[in-house]
Amino acid sequence: MLPRFHHVPSSTRFSGSRMLPLVCALVCLLVPLSPVATSAATGPVPGAPDPDAPRAWSFWESDGTAWLTAQKPAGDTVPADGSAIGWRFAALSDGVAAEAPGGDVPAFEAVCGGQTAASGSKRVAVTVDYGDAQGDAWPGETPPDGPLTKCVVTGEGATGIQVLASVARPRVNGTGQVVAIDSYPAREKDAGRDVVPAAGAATDTETETGGPSLALILAGIAVVALPATAVLFLTRRGPRVR
Repeated sequence: MLPRFHHVPSSTRFSGSRMLPLVCALVCLLVPLSPVATSAATGPVPGAPDPDAPRAWSFWESDGTAWLTAQKPAGDTVPADGSAIGWRFAALSDGVAAEAPGGDVPAFEAVCGGQTAASGSKRVAVTVDYGDAQGDAWPGETPPDGPLTKCVVTGEGATGIQVLASVARPRVNGTGQVVAIDSYPAREKDAGRDVVPAAGAATDTETETGGPSLALILAGIAVVALPATAVLFLTRRGPRVR
């Protein structure tokens, strides 16, 4: 016996015209919940760094309690003995304002207290802040570890940029503006020109450690090597058989 098929009245069939309103209703409910629609509705995340914001190095001077915007470019500034100067790489949120070096303002005595300056020389505390990896770095770049703070002993006439060149590798453009320090940011590492430190400049690591002379090194090697050579010679020679 063949199976019997029940007749469905035409009034209860789901035709294309009847399905269209249902599909439209589902689309209207689901589209606002999609990631694309959600991101378009919310816009940029508040507080997120602007990948297109300008970024730059800025030069700072300390009065002992706070960082102050330098009044002159580093190449025209001659820090006095006992000064503290700094650089910071940062994103410029409004295209103009720059961020001061982060962390505590370095106390000169804590940085340079163990150093002495001969006649005609000076001591300057230098800070280099490479900026925040999340908010300041160009997309895809990672800043070096920092901040870096060191003491420089150099000639009295050394400029701020020459003092910086004693502890890092700065590059400047045609107007003397620092565009990269220690090859950061990478996109500017080959721009401009290198800066050399003033003659006779030394950092705290150089003046504190100094390192042994070549003569002392050779003497130490000789003290260790001669007894060892003698023992080896006697061991290999052994007793004579008569």
